[in-house]
Amino acid sequence: MERTIESKKAILDLEGGTCTSCSIAIEHLGRKIEGITDIFVDRGTSTIQVEYDGNVEALDRIVQFVDRIGYEASIRVTE
Repeated sequence: MERTIESKKAILDLEGGTCTSCSIAIEHLGRKIEGITDIFVDRGTSTIQVEYDGNVEALDRIVQFVDRIGYEASIRVTE
């Protein structure tokens, strides 16, 4: 029997990084981070919507990544 991993969702607050090119970079590079299934920057609400593998370390990696490229992210909600 194959074990399936249930994906989870989270919303992160984003400070900076909301111009079009910044958002595209966060989304494109964020999808390459281990444990991240999908990522979307909502410039209107200054949030990052993340679908991940359920391991909170994946969210920590997104926060660290965003900080490294010069912006700030913090976890608001996880489901």
